[in-house]
Amino acid sequence: MGCASAMCHHLCFLVALILSFCYGFAQDLPPVACPGNFKYLERNDRIVGQVSVVLDASKANLVQVELSQPDVTAEGDPGEIKLLGSDASVRHKLQNNEKINFLIKFPLPNVVPKLTRIIVNSETICQALPYDPPSLQIFLAHTVSTIIPLAAQPFPMPQAIPTFDGPRLLPAVTPRPQLPPLQMPPPQLPPPQLPPPQHLPQPTQSVTPTNPPPIRRINDAPQTLGQLNTVCGREKPIQTAFIHFGDVVQRGQFPWMVALLERIGNEYSFTCGGTLISARTVISAAHCFRFGSKSLSAARTVVSLGRNSLDIFSPGDLQGVSLLVLHEHYDVNTITDADLALLQLTNQVQFTDFVKPICLWNENYLLDLPSGHKSYVAGWGEDEHGNKNTRLAKMTSTDIITQTECRGNLTFENVRYVTSNTICASNAKASGPCSGDSGGGLMLEEQDIWMLRGVVSSGQRTSKGCDLTKPVIYTDVARHIDWLLRTMWF
Repeated sequence: MGCASAMCHHLCFLVALILSFCYGFAQDLPPVACPGNFKYLERNDRIVGQVSVVLDASKANLVQVELSQPDVTAEGDPGEIKLLGSDASVRHKLQNNEKINFLIKFPLPNVVPKLTRIIVNSETICQALPYDPPSLQIFLAHTVSTIIPLAAQPFPMPQAIPTFDGPRLLPAVTPRPQLPPLQMPPPQLPPPQLPPPQHLPQPTQSVTPTNPPPIRRINDAPQTLGQLNTVCGREKPIQTAFIHFGDVVQRGQFPWMVALLERIGNEYSFTCGGTLISARTVISAAHCFRFGSKSLSAARTVVSLGRNSLDIFSPGDLQGVSLLVLHEHYDVNTITDADLALLQLTNQVQFTDFVKPICLWNENYLLDLPSGHKSYVAGWGEDEHGNKNTRLAKMTSTDIITQTECRGNLTFENVRYVTSNTICASNAKASGPCSGDSGGGLMLEEQDIWMLRGVVSSGQRTSKGCDLTKPVIYTDVARHIDWLLRTMWF
């Protein structure tokens, strides 16, 4: 009994001591004006702060934290703010409008400053009065810049097809924001022949319909790569001069350019670009079909060929998609490394001046391109005026840059998107692809023959739109040529 009583006495004393410590700890901490956005934590025997704020996934976010320190005589480091959590968890929270957490390391281990302000993208989220003088103001900032895919984002259907009011400069190699889907008038032409509905295949699989509908075959359509090489990459003669800074693409100028549309009832919404590489194969970006909550199936995809316009009632061809294959190594977390999709058209297309495939890379061409090598990109994506898409396709030249140069011009968080299977390009005049240009081709001209080298994947943006001062990242088709040749259809 005596031992038990003594033990109980010591236990009570220990509990009282712990409670006293916790009470004292709480009393020593400054008041917090916004407990939903900031709290003090103990980590490694040191008091730190945690900021929690919702950020905008569509742009670069500047998070600023201001603190007031009562001790102005003590010297310490400047303090630090950094992201908490893995890259994957941060991306998930961004996409789902969840709070992102930041760790705040204070300058002095034994002096706890008071939070006076949290600012996100110039908007004050929380504010409190600083300590009375003498006190020290501490300013910390962190920018969360996200590489984003350049696919068109979901957008409310407009009431009419946007009109084109003259040439607009194509924003340099950049990701494009949301672009308005097209709302078509009641169709006066029969809808494109689409296969029975099917589920979108997993990235590691392709799904073949059990009873595929018979296709319209064309007798003179190339059936081998050798035959294809005799017709690919030749443009229709264009009388207008080639202007490389956002000029309108003339019909027949890039006869391999296609627009991908999503069929929603009787309406067609523009989603991405693509490139014709055979009589029955279109290549585009995998993230146009699967990224985040997006899941676009083959059955809902329509391909517009032979047009420089998004107006499907202009001369050209519409084709359904009978099979969709995503590259088996495509990963929604890394995006760029294998951001490739192949679309099997429901029927072979007839090659004309306005519908023709581009050539594919082969060993006769350079694999490692030098810095400054001229390339070209075209699409219907967002322009420099903030228009979500252009009714007529625009094109521009852009210069290849080395991987070292590319990484050196990206933020620390985005360097990892540059891999051995990507290729970067940039334009000193800030001209290039933006949101809505995803899936389009990075094209090279070799002795009057056009060749596909890359597929538009991702770029960086700011609160004002695509950041055209930064490189655009393309998935390098040449690095995936074996997969492409064994997967495509003739």
